Amino acid sequence: MRSEQLAEGITLYCGDCREIVPTLAGIDAVITSPPYGQQRDYGQKIADWRLLVSSAICSIQYLPHTQVLVNLGLIYRDGECVEYWGDLISDMRSHGFRLFGWYVWDKGFGAPGDWNGRCAPAHEFIFHFNRASRPAQKWVKTQERDASGTGLRLPNGSMSGITSPDACGQPTKVPDSVFRFPPHQARGGPENEHPAIFPVLLPTHLIKTFSAPNEIVLDPFMGSGTTGVAAVQEGRSFVGIELEPKWFDLACRRIAEGLRQPDLFISQPTPKPEQQKLAI
Repeated sequence: MRSEQLAEGITLYCGDCREIVPTLAGIDAVITSPPYGQQRDYGQKIADWRLLVSSAICSIQYLPHTQVLVNLGLIYRDGECVEYWGDLISDMRSHGFRLFGWYVWDKGFGAPGDWNGRCAPAHEFIFHFNRASRPAQKWVKTQERDASGTGLRLPNGSMSGITSPDACGQPTKVPDSVFRFPPHQARGGPENEHPAIFPVLLPTHLIKTFSAPNEIVLDPFMGSGTTGVAAVQEGRSFVGIELEPKWFDLACRRIAEGLRQPDLFISQPTPKPEQQKLAI
């Protein structure tokens, strides 16, 4: 195992997350996108998906308010959709967690092809686990509506409440359960070396909703470091773990670049000063 501290509160580990996560403490949010079953080659063969993913996520030292968000996509085998996430849900429940929310990432479009008779996949899931809820951040601008009502009917069929921002005094709201933005499409960047890159918007959306500034975000399956990039841009501390050295090195480069190009309206972690080289 090796580690890199890119800034105060920004630490990356290259090693097996099952060995590292039990040593970590004070995690406020886990936001991760582990391998989708055995669907792709990440440089390390996955012999047992459940053993890898459940063992890592369940062994984290959680705070009472920690929120766990896990992004997983669809897999088809032998003509059926494989519900491989069922093992993770079962294991999380056995460790005192509940499946608190089940969200959809709407990618906006599906790739061309016949898809063996299925509709083209244009969505993925985000599973939300916790032991206790905490208020979600209200940061999405509330849309104007002409009609009153919450959009939810009471048992007698009537509707109550007002959703107009002017009437309720809430110009912002918690995000919808459907996250609507396209997959990563930029070409030529170093992140495209990774076989399963996802857009920075996805972890940014989750970080802004389920954590607060300066809290610690953990990604035990860091990959190319996208969650870390989002975390430093949103003023969070970050701990990332990646087993494959080449993806770890890529994550280090990307997150370091994120620290150098921060959002000017967000307080960032202080970059670790570089040691001056001695003249020979």
